Amino acid sequence: MDKKVSVIVNCHNGQEYLNKCIASILNQKHENLEIIFYDNFSNDRSKEIVSTFMDKRIKYFYSNSKLSLYQARNKALEHVSGKIIAFLDVDDWWDENYLSSRALLFNDDNQDFFYCNRYTFYEKNKKLKIFRKLDLPNGKIYNYLAKDYFISISGLIIKKEIFDKVGLFNKDFNIIGDFDLVMRMSRKFNGHATNEPLLFYRYHKNNFSKINIEMFFKELNKWFNDQVKLEDKDFLNNIKYFEKKLLTCEIKNLLFNSGKNFYLLHKIVNHPDLFEKLKFLIVFLMPKKVVNYFKK
Repeated sequence: MDKKVSVIVNCHNGQEYLNKCIASILNQKHENLEIIFYDNFSNDRSKEIVSTFMDKRIKYFYSNSKLSLYQARNKALEHVSGKIIAFLDVDDWWDENYLSSRALLFNDDNQDFFYCNRYTFYEKNKKLKIFRKLDLPNGKIYNYLAKDYFISISGLIIKKEIFDKVGLFNKDFNIIGDFDLVMRMSRKFNGHATNEPLLFYRYHKNNFSKINIEMFFKELNKWFNDQVKLEDKDFLNNIKYFEKKLLTCEIKNLLFNSGKNFYLLHKIVNHPDLFEKLKFLIVFLMPKKVVNYFKK
């Protein structure tokens, strides 16, 4: 029999997109699944919408206070009964073959976590764009991710036993908790990639990381400094790529949330990527009103 998959859906006021998200899970060709729907103190119609599906595979849980996103993810993990854990954010959805495309590999002892390519759905103009056109890597992919992090949590499937070995999500994070977890996993455990885009990632004006750039930078900065203190060999071997990622994030934060000054200009000029440097210089020279428009 196919292994049972526990699909975790964390939600805080997700009524706008919830129907499409839940339907895409229930319509999977791999039917041996449960949905752990963890309602993180919503005050909209989320609970009402979930209840309309009338499917016994849905298990609803409600938090009586607002938790950090990754604390809520950990709470949801307490309720899973499957040996395979998948995640889907409320504003994203899956192709019906998302789970079945690698179900046979769930029994493979050489595969520990799974991820796939995705379509980015731009809500403003209703267009789809394939995220990656190159083959995604398999195996221990830490070095690849250090150069270019390309995994979305809505496209991530993990064997439950892996959490026992690397730990849960860092509950102090609200944005980079999945990045932190995947980097920990990818050091020692094998990832299996599906190049076909079976995830639809919705890009819209309310994407949490997009509207919380300062929080994104602070969390990434904390993560970076923690890795430096640990003196991890894999991290140190790739530190220049992490420094570049952190610098890019800092410049974006300064462009959108601070005034134009010599410090910001200095950061831009010292960016190691010529294309990124030119892009940031153009934004730096734009009027503040124009910059704020692109933030929306």
